[in-house]
Amino acid sequence: MTLPSMIKVASPQVGRQEIAAVEEVLLSGQYVSGRKVDEFETLFSEYVGVDHSVAVNSGTAALHSALDVLGVGPGDEVIVPALTFFSTVTAVVHQAGVPIFCDISLDNFCLDPDDLLRRITPRTKAIIAVHYFGHAAEMDAINQIAKRYGLAVIEDCAQAHGTTYKGRKVGSIGDMGAYSFFATKHMTTGEGGIVTTNDVKANEKMRSFRSHGMEGRHDHVMLGYNYRMTEIAAAIGIIQLDKLDELNEKRIKASEYLTEQLSGVSWLTMPKVPSYVRHTYFWCHAMINEDLVGQSTQSVIQTLRNKGVEVRERYTEPLYRQPMLTHFIPPILQLSGGDNLPAYGDLNLPNVEQAAGRIIGLPNRPDITQAELDRVVESVLSIG
Repeated sequence: MTLPSMIKVASPQVGRQEIAAVEEVLLSGQYVSGRKVDEFETLFSEYVGVDHSVAVNSGTAALHSALDVLGVGPGDEVIVPALTFFSTVTAVVHQAGVPIFCDISLDNFCLDPDDLLRRITPRTKAIIAVHYFGHAAEMDAINQIAKRYGLAVIEDCAQAHGTTYKGRKVGSIGDMGAYSFFATKHMTTGEGGIVTTNDVKANEKMRSFRSHGMEGRHDHVMLGYNYRMTEIAAAIGIIQLDKLDELNEKRIKASEYLTEQLSGVSWLTMPKVPSYVRHTYFWCHAMINEDLVGQSTQSVIQTLRNKGVEVRERYTEPLYRQPMLTHFIPPILQLSGGDNLPAYGDLNLPNVEQAAGRIIGLPNRPDITQAELDRVVESVLSIG
């Protein structure tokens, strides 16, 4: 039996323009920290609506840079959602900070402001609000809480390039925004990241932080890292940024079609987006009710893959059950002054527990065809 061709969830949307841009850099002989990086930073600032952007070599580096600039240090607590990629946590630990996990809202899978209030202590320094799968977190409520307690807010925009919240692009609403340009994101530089801010001093410090803590050519004034973005990555980013809105519109159209067609499936919870959010759908995400479908999420995924529909899944366990947190990180943080460590393995956040391992991503890449979308719908409807 011939298996059907696989409908991919995502693929880099690159072409001849990106090839030409890379060729230009290669022939120039300027590979690091040149005019392409400067141009990309300027264009990205204009796009997001901030004064400054600092390009780095990954989304993790972006988060780490933001935390360092905000002064997070040994024993400082940073509140993070317990359902996201692990870099949100490791960036905190790189600063010897203590990750404090917060529950999510099942409406948008982002940080729950009500539970956020319960996580604040005298040691809390910052909040990382993740715009999960391209849906904006409730930034008004999060910012109000942060202002009340004197906390910094970092927006993790790794899955939300171009997402807007009440007319403002994410990355311009908190104190800092951190983006990733990994291969499968809304736009890519191959690998890369960027930090957005309106704070001129933070901008200056991050430029030193990303380049070995140097000022000028000889003086190392702080502990820094080799987090520089290459000219090649920036050249690709300039082209990709110019395409971003068009790619997002196609991604949104595909996701809204799937949501409409599958909204009547009793065992599948499709995205519900408030009018004040422009959701850019990193994936077209859906949550499976295993009781209603009568099988495990893994069984549903395998059935769809057998039908030629690729399905992405991440965050199958709450982050507080990751082995690195329960076995490795606590001793390291204790040595760094973190005597306020929670017993991560004992945590149980109800909404995270309900969602973890049951969220899937359906194909919605910008170049998906109508025939492929209809095959996805048909395949899902055949289950249950």
